[in-house]
Amino acid sequence: MQLNPQVVLALVGGLLFVLGMRDVIKHKRITPAAKGRLMVALIFAAVLAWQAWQHQP
Repeated sequence: MQLNPQVVLALVGGLLFVLGMRDVIKHKRITPAAKGRLMVALIFAAVLAWQAWQHQP
């Protein structure tokens, strides 16, 4: 079984987004850890969007 790198990127990005948002909700402000997680999730989403745009028919 081979793992698709895009699926791994999406799963890790989604997990980081959820953890970052949980931090924001828990502390009622954007902590440095939450900011880092959300920024990495945003970068992963941008990479996935760019890859999807490159593979348009």
